[in-house]
Amino acid sequence: MNIRKIIKDRIKQSPLLHAIVHNRFIDFHHWDLNRFIQQEAAKILPGSTVIDIGAGELRYKHHFAHCKYKSNDLAVGDLNWDYSNIDILSSAYSIPVEDNSFDVVMLTQVLEHLEYPDRALNEIGRILKPGGILILTAPLSFEEHQVPHDFFRFTRYGLKSLGARNNLTLSKIVPQGGIFTNLETCFWCSVWTISPFKRHSTMRYLFSALVLPFKFLTGLLAYCLDGLDKNKPFTINYKANYINTKESPLN
Repeated sequence: MNIRKIIKDRIKQSPLLHAIVHNRFIDFHHWDLNRFIQQEAAKILPGSTVIDIGAGELRYKHHFAHCKYKSNDLAVGDLNWDYSNIDILSSAYSIPVEDNSFDVVMLTQVLEHLEYPDRALNEIGRILKPGGILILTAPLSFEEHQVPHDFFRFTRYGLKSLGARNNLTLSKIVPQGGIFTNLETCFWCSVWTISPFKRHSTMRYLFSALVLPFKFLTGLLAYCLDGLDKNKPFTINYKANYINTKESPLN
C-alpha cells in the first residue's frame, strides 16, 4: 500500500484538506511556487506554445489550460513519482523539437538537478522563439534532494550571468521569503532529521498531523518577521523571468 499516494489523492480530492495542508503558513515553499507559476501563466496569451522542462508529475499543467502545453522530463529524479504522462521523454540538454518551437519555457526547481546548467540554458535558447519567455525558479538555500541528482545552488547574480551567457536576459527576479522563513524551514528540517519515523511512513504522516497547529504558528511568525528583511539575501529560492534576446532567423 502506497500511503503517500493515498494521502496525495485524498488531498487533491478535498478542497478543504488542500487548503489546510497547502497554505502560506504550513507549506510556504510549495504554496508560493504555485502562486508564482499561476500568476505568470495568467500573463501568457491563449494558444501560446509552452514546454515544462523537468515537469515530473505535471504539478502546474492545470495553470496552462489556455495554452498548447507540452511536458518534458528524463524521469530519473524521484523514483516515487509517476512519469507516465510526460509528453517528451529526454534530457534537458537535447530536447527532440525544432528550433524556435515555443513561446514560453518553464524550468521550475530543476536547474539544481542539472550537472551542466549552461548546456541546458543553451538548449532552452534554441527551442525558445526570439522574444520568448523563460519562467525559472531555483534554490539558494535548500536541503540536498533527489540525490545523487543534485548539483548546485544559485545566487541572483549567478542566475543573471547564466542567462546572459545564453542570450537570455533576466527581466525579473524575486526572492522566495527571507531569513526568517529560511530559519523556520531549517527548524522543521531538523525536526524531521531527528524524528524516528521514516519518510512516507504512516507514523510520519500521523506525527505531521499532530504538529500541524504548531507548524502553522511558526510559519505565521516567520511570514510576519520576513517583512523586516528588506533585501532577503538568505532566501530559500529565486523566482525569475528571462527574455530570449537572440535574433529572429528572418533578420
